[in-house]
Amino acid sequence: MGRRRTRRGQALLAGLLALLVALPTGLTLGLLTLRDGRAGGGAGGSRGPQVMRIGVMAPLSGDLGNIGGSVRDAVTLAVDEFNKSEAIPGWKVELVAENDLSRPDGGAAAAEAFAKDSALVGVVGPLSSNVARIAVPVLDAAGVPVISPSNGDPALTAQDEPPYARKRPYDRYFRLSGSDAVQARAGADYAVRVLHLTKIIVVDGGPSYGDTLAGRFASYALAAGAEVLTTYQVKGADADGKEVQEVAEGIQEFNPDLVYTSTGYLFASALRQRMADEAISVRILGTDAMLSARYLDSAGGAAEGDLATDLAVPLSRLPAGAFATEYLKRWGPVAGGPEQPAIPDKKTGSPTPTPTDGATGPAAPPGGPIRDGQGTNTPGGSGSSAPGAVVPGDNGSGRGDEPSAVTGQEADMIPALAAYAYDSARALLRAAAVVLPGRVAVDDATRAAITAQIARGSFAGVTGQVAFDIFGDRRDPSAVIYAIVNGRFVPTVIPAK
Repeated sequence: MGRRRTRRGQALLAGLLALLVALPTGLTLGLLTLRDGRAGGGAGGSRGPQVMRIGVMAPLSGDLGNIGGSVRDAVTLAVDEFNKSEAIPGWKVELVAENDLSRPDGGAAAAEAFAKDSALVGVVGPLSSNVARIAVPVLDAAGVPVISPSNGDPALTAQDEPPYARKRPYDRYFRLSGSDAVQARAGADYAVRVLHLTKIIVVDGGPSYGDTLAGRFASYALAAGAEVLTTYQVKGADADGKEVQEVAEGIQEFNPDLVYTSTGYLFASALRQRMADEAISVRILGTDAMLSARYLDSAGGAAEGDLATDLAVPLSRLPAGAFATEYLKRWGPVAGGPEQPAIPDKKTGSPTPTPTDGATGPAAPPGGPIRDGQGTNTPGGSGSSAPGAVVPGDNGSGRGDEPSAVTGQEADMIPALAAYAYDSARALLRAAAVVLPGRVAVDDATRAAITAQIARGSFAGVTGQVAFDIFGDRRDPSAVIYAIVNGRFVPTVIPAK
């Protein structure tokens, strides 16, 4: 009997405790109220804002760290402006940056980290096409939208497939720049149709400078009516004396009126010096890999009138006054100055052998380009600006359609890629502002909807009208032709055809 009463007492005690838990006291009710947000700030008087994140994948250290840092800073501006505007009630944006080291292995690590972030709505970057080839498949498989400011590899959007068979390789990938196909065509058309240079020697720097950049240029030049006299295959990242001499001898033998080189600035400047030593007066047309103050320093006065192509338009030629003012106010100029367009190598992107879009080649100087192996631009005339060339700083914003507190020359102390990264971030954030209201979390359905909104969106950006075609390429990308005039690169913007 005693044991039975003890068990009954234990059961009654357990029931009483359960009742106390089920009927919260004023203290527990208050704690629950704070926990579910009814006593906090945020949307609808509930808990604090939901967090979504936007990623930046770029080189944040090493020789290209200043370019990657400017990209991160530009995205920071876009994020801060977005949060200040409270564009999505109940949501705020956080930025997370991953250092891809401008190397495929760094890109792989960065992509894996981003793929695991459940709050990520998209990534701005990478800058180099070599990195993109590794990182984009990982991010695309994870359902993460990606907008690169600068990848030049045509294969990333299957540009080389026949129109009737073209299929988009990565459904969630977009690029804001043009591709190597745009760069090569712009260079060939400008050289042949504008400057009437029709006897051309091609110097191919190899895969690191665009798998087919030299070949594309040759094809476009032939189509425009030029004659390609011969092609030399060289190690584009070096200045091998034997190769330089071989090309110089070929120039003397074939007597061209243009030498096209898809190499880094080391080879191009060594060739220019050898040509000067042997009194050979022929213009050189290079790619974005030649866009370096080091080419100007090494080649000296003999480089006057030489040309280079690129894909990123300098800020002095963009309606970027407000952006440039705010960027300089917060971050100041990027080391390197306006003499060298700051455009990364959209294709390869290794810091040591790469001066522009990620292609291989010597390291870009501070503020200089990163070679991506894809880019385009050319203006020029011996000792005078090429037809239509514009001197940076001619007016505040470059186009004169927007008042600016900075001059064009001051604006060009910001890498051009910063403006492209800013617009990339804005494209992501504008899409998120359409999709996220009413949602309580970021999931794959949310990211899919953001991707669809990016694809159909269009807005006036710092870099021009931002809109994408069905393959993720920017509609109507521009190219830039630079001529060396009075020891400086002077840009001419070539609108897309």
